[in-house]
Amino acid sequence: MKHSVLVAIGTFLISAQSVMAEVDQKPLFSLGGVSISGYADLSYFDDETNSGSFARADIDLTYLPNRSPSSFSLGLSLGFDGARQSGSGGINSGVFYPAVLFDFGDSGRVSVGAPRSVMNRGYIPTSVFALNSRLDLQLSPFTDSVVPYLALAGDYHPYGIRYDTAFGNTEIGISFNRISDSGLDADFYAMAFSHTFESSGRIPELDLFGAVERIDTGTLNTRNYSLGIEASFDNLDVGFRIDERNLPLDTRTAELYGRMQFTTALSTSASVININPDIGSSVTVYGIAVEYLFVNNTYFNASYSDGSNGVPRNIDLSVGWRF
Repeated sequence: MKHSVLVAIGTFLISAQSVMAEVDQKPLFSLGGVSISGYADLSYFDDETNSGSFARADIDLTYLPNRSPSSFSLGLSLGFDGARQSGSGGINSGVFYPAVLFDFGDSGRVSVGAPRSVMNRGYIPTSVFALNSRLDLQLSPFTDSVVPYLALAGDYHPYGIRYDTAFGNTEIGISFNRISDSGLDADFYAMAFSHTFESSGRIPELDLFGAVERIDTGTLNTRNYSLGIEASFDNLDVGFRIDERNLPLDTRTAELYGRMQFTTALSTSASVININPDIGSSVTVYGIAVEYLFVNNTYFNASYSDGSNGVPRNIDLSVGWRF
């Protein structure tokens, strides 16, 4: 049982196909110390081998009243990460991430309970592959912290502690998460950063980000790495990132992506991603996606992706709400 879920993650490499499109991480609202961010959507998918409906929600709620840069504030946070697919197969579970917040103003914030890993939230851009939340979940073990995928796939409940702080345009976070549930005992240590280079003249705004994660199961000790950069022009965002994963498989991933905003409501995204495992052939996936925004960040997405080495084409239509 201890390694069955880890092995199961690796099987997704064969069928993973995706294309990245940026998701704005700004909260829908922040009022009276309450803020909410994330998204929830419902989609119809067809990937040649399977079709059906898929529901996904990844949401964070924070309550931090009376916050001041020079004083202490006490608050709460609650995250939820869930997925449900029609028919057989896929992940059908949900995980809560509750935590108590100890905010020390400019000196940083400590989260105790079940906070998100810093490799998963806050520093590495939140993205949905091909505007397709099902493919995003399938590929996440190779571009994200392994903690949230393990929690969903194995119905585990991680807990731990996290610290976040900032120095000017640089933000830094460290976290510790532990899973000790149903035969899996593992510790996850992570450190992440992001730095913004402000726009100057013809030079666009640049965001540099990276993270490292150490995984210790007692019998296995390994690390995962991420590093990337994004550039923001008037109506165009482009980015490039590389990821190295030593769990569940030894893989290296390189990805180039972009999004063009035509109007306030209409945008299109394109991406190329290459996954190169130590065992087996590399996979290159490309795709495009179109999004139309309605009122209050509700949206309709249509995406298409395809790839090399047997990756089936994938069509996805979804409606949702981005917070």
